[in-house]
Amino acid sequence: MSIVQFFKRFGITTGAAAAAAAKAATVFLLHRVKPSSVTIPTPVGLRLEIPVEQIFVYGDSVCASVRKFSGDNVDVLDGISIVVCVKQRKDDIVNVVGGRGVGIVARSGLQIPVGESAISPTARSMIIEAIREVAKGIGLDVVIEVPNGEEIAKKTLNESLGIVDGISILGTTGIEWPVSAEDDVHRISLEISIVRSRSTVIVLATGNRTFDYASQIYSPEIIVKVGDSVGFAVSEASKAGFSRIVVAIQPSKVLKLSVGIMNTSSRVGDARIEALTHACVAVGLDIDVVKRVSAASSVREALDTIGSSASLVFSYVARKALNHLRRLCSNSTIEILVFSYDGGILARAET
Repeated sequence: MSIVQFFKRFGITTGAAAAAAAKAATVFLLHRVKPSSVTIPTPVGLRLEIPVEQIFVYGDSVCASVRKFSGDNVDVLDGISIVVCVKQRKDDIVNVVGGRGVGIVARSGLQIPVGESAISPTARSMIIEAIREVAKGIGLDVVIEVPNGEEIAKKTLNESLGIVDGISILGTTGIEWPVSAEDDVHRISLEISIVRSRSTVIVLATGNRTFDYASQIYSPEIIVKVGDSVGFAVSEASKAGFSRIVVAIQPSKVLKLSVGIMNTSSRVGDARIEALTHACVAVGLDIDVVKRVSAASSVREALDTIGSSASLVFSYVARKALNHLRRLCSNSTIEILVFSYDGGILARAET
């Protein structure tokens, strides 16, 4: 790997861009100072200094714009402008809503209620926290807009998720990590080797949330984030000689594994709803439930439909996924630990 390849550029999420724009607009509203950049807090404890593109007055509001930067990731949202307008209110509440170009949730099953703006809870909290650094005890109406957001959204997965009329304001960490397929497998291999030097058990987590959930059960020192490269990571861990491999995963990704999709990236393949529909039939759920699951726009929506049968269904899914992963393991036992979206254990399967 060359030195140029090593120093990859990180990016910021739409949530971080909105938080920066909101803070910049608030600074001008309260202090009549136009900052060229602002520093915002993130959920992971890091602080990000983000350039401010423009600050202007619009009626009785102050607005600021920030360009989303995706680093070295291939992202259709790279370079888009996030505009946030703030206006003081009489109480001490900070009310964050989406305006033009920010999507609306049209179907159930997401973290956000139907009819509300597609602003994730973490992004909303990040925006409010950034504002509170310069406006303690002051109430503000905060409106997020994305110029051409309706058109940009057509290039994303929003429509298939049941989000209409714009993009989503998201971000669990505020930071977009630079990932290429080649770089990622090098990193995974290296981290697996490091864990093997101190343990015969390894936990492979498919994301930030599963890492956090698994950390409540296992030492973080034996957990490796593997992202979409689940099959590769399991194979590498088996070759490294681990006696036990635990895959910590959430519903959407384990559904892909259950039909043999070992790289869970949406660019590789997607049969989540089909796999879930099959599982519902296999465990004997009512035909009306099966039909509603097959028509769901997201796994979260389907889970709401399945209700109390979710553990039964995903135990079946986990066993199917386990059968595929076993082919990649020669001398290791393997366990799949399926976490629900709120961090509970939904299902598990083990050889």
